[in-house]
Amino acid sequence: MAKKYKFALLGTPVEHSLSPEIHKIFAEGCGLDIEYIKIDTGKSKLKETIEYLKRENFSGFNCTMPLKEEIIKYTDRISQQSGFLNSCNTVKIGENKILNGYTTDGNGMIAGIKYNGIEIAGKNVLVIGAGGTAKSVLLSLTENGANSLAVLNRSKENLDNMRDLFDDPVTHFNLLNLENIKNYIKMCGIDILINASSLGMKGFDESPAFDPEYNFLSLLKKNAVVVDSVYNPLETKLLKTAKNLGLKTIDGFWMLVYQGVFAFEIWTGKTVPDEYIEKAHAVIKRL
Repeated sequence: MAKKYKFALLGTPVEHSLSPEIHKIFAEGCGLDIEYIKIDTGKSKLKETIEYLKRENFSGFNCTMPLKEEIIKYTDRISQQSGFLNSCNTVKIGENKILNGYTTDGNGMIAGIKYNGIEIAGKNVLVIGAGGTAKSVLLSLTENGANSLAVLNRSKENLDNMRDLFDDPVTHFNLLNLENIKNYIKMCGIDILINASSLGMKGFDESPAFDPEYNFLSLLKKNAVVVDSVYNPLETKLLKTAKNLGLKTIDGFWMLVYQGVFAFEIWTGKTVPDEYIEKAHAVIKRL
């Protein structure tokens, strides 16, 4: 009898998550039988929930907010990226119930960009945001040979924390305002602009107060690419404005799907076929 894999998503809130639908498609592509459940879990219930997953022979789980840092203290081994970022979104439950922690967010973003025909090496990249997603994305951009990097963020505290973490003299860190974003687009000759913040997410600010129509996008080169980590809505105002200017855009689903692909492959050792990645994108677009 074929093995049935059991996976879970931990965090709060998680009811909106598309992960079960996505992983079901991956499993179909790999010919596997899986169960993927969502467990609303805060920090106070994390240990108890992990013990439940071990008892019930789960193969692994994902962590979302607010558990990406908290989970580190319960892992037995972590990847180099997770150790550097002090963040983990994927855990494999190995032999003897050993917990192995990984982060797949940044590599998921890069894989989605590359799948859409854009190379990172040698490119000048502007990142909006300085939270956990932005940190993971910046690390992966660095590892993939980006030429120059600039990070702009609304909060000075998070920006300073990110600057201290990377301690990189060739990466620019500054506050997100109209003057700075215009200056960096012009000064650095930006090839790729990535929103790795909550800007534009349903329930958050749709656009920056300093430029609600995203007019600064008109300063980008005609062959520049605009990428969003937000997938709800799938077409954010940022992407819609970029499209109207004739710029290439990559929606937030690609980061979501590829970080899931990497998690699925860590858990199962299988490779998700490209056509099933595309199938997942098409299905989620209709939800």
